[in-house]
Amino acid sequence: MKWLVWALVVFSAAVGLALILRFNDGNVAILWPPYRIDVSVNLAIALLAVGFIGMHLSINALTRALDLPRKVREYRQRRQELSAHAALRDAVLAFFEGRLARSERFARAAQSLPAVRAAAALIAARAAHRMQEATRRDEWLRTAAEDPASSSAVLMLQAEMAVEDRRTQEAIELLDTIRDRGALHIVALRTDLRAREQAGQWEDMLRILRLIENRDALHPSAVGKLRLTAVQGLLARCGDDPAALRGLLRNLRPAERVDPALAQAIAGALLKADAVDEARRLLEPVLDTQADPGCIALWTRSCAGRERESIERLQVWRQRHGDLPVLALATGRVCVMARLWGKAEESLLDAARREPSVETHLALAELYELLDRASDASARYRLAAHAAQPISHVGSQWS
Repeated sequence: MKWLVWALVVFSAAVGLALILRFNDGNVAILWPPYRIDVSVNLAIALLAVGFIGMHLSINALTRALDLPRKVREYRQRRQELSAHAALRDAVLAFFEGRLARSERFARAAQSLPAVRAAAALIAARAAHRMQEATRRDEWLRTAAEDPASSSAVLMLQAEMAVEDRRTQEAIELLDTIRDRGALHIVALRTDLRAREQAGQWEDMLRILRLIENRDALHPSAVGKLRLTAVQGLLARCGDDPAALRGLLRNLRPAERVDPALAQAIAGALLKADAVDEARRLLEPVLDTQADPGCIALWTRSCAGRERESIERLQVWRQRHGDLPVLALATGRVCVMARLWGKAEESLLDAARREPSVETHLALAELYELLDRASDASARYRLAAHAAQPISHVGSQWS
């Protein structure tokens, strides 16, 4: 359709020009002594048009001929770029497919293009690392480091691989360099967290965990487990020193203090160090929000000498959280401390009826021993032993 329109335009112009030239009777005289050439204006115009077109075509052809080497170079360069980009794409795909040797081979093919040389070298370094080829991995890293723009990527990859190889100090130094450059992003934080855990640098581990938690970069359950690991490491360092334990407790955030797992670990250490009041003050806010069995068991150990107060608090918790068996068990134990035998037996029997656990039966057996009820104590010991034994299901075989 487009060519048809142009053809109509050309034919219309030709007809119009023919009509105009039909009424043109002028001549053009060309003097070149001793010669004289007389031609019509129409022929002169036609000759000029043909000469212009011929000159234009000649110049265009000459320009194309002179520009041919450059176009050949550009064509070869485009072919090389396309080939290198295709090799880089295949290297990435092969890497994520788990075909590491193939990925390294494609990455080597992509080295022909300087623009993608560093990226291909990083892919090849990661592939060689997974194949446990340390020499080739280091060669690829040196190749990638030749490009200044890839320096941060090289440092990050080196840090990740150092953590995987448990070269902890080297990983920490690399991550410190990355942090000094202001590029400590989520992946770097996670890598730094693993390195600090390997090195046993528990304070730094807690600091990084807080940064990760602020950015929601890890699942809360994973953050909780790692925080517990760090706190347990700090507790092992503190030992039975009450001052050190109090210092650790002061460095915790309010939200961390009400974590049942952390509170249980720290309270156990405080009780072991005879810091009973600190353990009690730590556990009570946790139990105000949830009836964690481990925290209740530790809190019960701090009730000696303050039984009446503790029984009142247990009643408050039973109203708030419901009449749970674990709270009934704790009430029974505190009542035993207060020598309230009837209330103790009532609470413990209530707990045993709703949750016949080993702890409940043993608590009742100890109560009955204090009351010189040997037969009842023996019966409860038997029930505790039965509850402690795993239930085995014996299947029948058909012949």
